Amino acid sequence: MNRTITGALLALSLLLSPARASVLVNGSFEDPLVPAGSFTNFPGGSTAITGWTVVGVDSAVTSGTFVQSGITFQAADGAQWLDLAGVTSNNPSSGVRQGIPTTPGADYEVVFSVGSAAAGRFAAATVDLTIGGGPRVSYFNPTAPATMLDWKSFSVLFTATGTTTSLTFQNGSAPDNFLSGLDGVSVNLVPEPGAALLVMALLTASMRRLR
Repeated sequence: MNRTITGALLALSLLLSPARASVLVNGSFEDPLVPAGSFTNFPGGSTAITGWTVVGVDSAVTSGTFVQSGITFQAADGAQWLDLAGVTSNNPSSGVRQGIPTTPGADYEVVFSVGSAAAGRFAAATVDLTIGGGPRVSYFNPTAPATMLDWKSFSVLFTATGTTTSLTFQNGSAPDNFLSGLDGVSVNLVPEPGAALLVMALLTASMRRLR
């Protein structure tokens, strides 16, 4: 294959593969490893969850094989997930924060999943997200099975204003709901439209030369 075409295809694949541009660490909460079928609760101020700092009172990294009240709490991505509501308080201040490297003026996409179930002390869940110094915004998953978690994916765009942007996920569920499931978090640079158009133009021109 023509080298120009090969290079253009590679560049295009990189532009269209947001996972390659992920700038967030441990978005599936696989580290640290918790006991299978159980969970580990981390208090506010802890940095034991790789890449994250726990805020508020507590949050719990939970095994995807954990079972309670007839619910199997399977993960959305990987083998573990995070219950922002924690174990001891179900406080709305509880959650996790991570500062990610960003380029001022560049656009980014935050993707994450919210887990819901309804049985016992658990009900349809809400996760709140704060980006940088912006408002705290709620993301609600109304689908709440009685036997397993339902995971709903959300996508949020933001434009960076500094070289570091703070993302804070917090428990947004009702006071009597001990579930605010979070998993599959990623932050990807959104390619500028002009970059993709340039690669496509290069690819088109190269194909024409081969005719």
